Amino acid sequence: MTPTTWRTDCPDWWERLQDGRPIVPPPIFPEEAARALEIFDSLKIVDAPGSPTFGDAAKPWVRDIVASIFGAYDRSTGRRLIKEWLLVVPKKSSKSTIASAIMMTALILNERLSAEGTIIAPTVEIAGNAFKPAKDMIAHDDDLLEMMTVQNHLRLITNTDTGAQLKVVAASANTLGGKKSSFILVDELWLFGKDQGAVNMFSEALGGLASRPEG
Repeated sequence: MTPTTWRTDCPDWWERLQDGRPIVPPPIFPEEAARALEIFDSLKIVDAPGSPTFGDAAKPWVRDIVASIFGAYDRSTGRRLIKEWLLVVPKKSSKSTIASAIMMTALILNERLSAEGTIIAPTVEIAGNAFKPAKDMIAHDDDLLEMMTVQNHLRLITNTDTGAQLKVVAASANTLGGKKSSFILVDELWLFGKDQGAVNMFSEALGGLASRPEG
């Protein structure tokens, strides 16, 4: 059942930070958040010593963000009540690895057949940085190896159970044209501020979400 009231503001953010409490709003649907966290926590951070899982190594704020994203999905209506998140974190915070794990979680949880998921990166190098952690998570997990097909040259991962795909692209009008993605993550958003065509590219990429209520 959809809650009658919910809010995302955090007027006491300063006190929360001082007390070491989270400033990320709690998930609207805790059961959906728990389903996502079970998957997210099992994914491996392969380039860290000992290849720990996110459940073992992720900071609390990372898991709070994951819970907020996936916990905004109303299963009774098939709609996501919050559609966009903006996450600002400092350098060397494993941003691309976290991004890959969030999108892998979405690829596993997604129920739309042949859905598209897209990680948009500003350069080819950054696109590679986002794709590598995802393919490594699959390579080191027997269950994911059975479920996923990886095409390195296309930076493309396919869920063979649903036909859904996750593609990592270096942004341009050509690569984003005609996209009908169900879930999109933009990596290193700040770099797009230098691109005069970024607004049109994002309009093209995000346009498909209008027909994806769960997106």
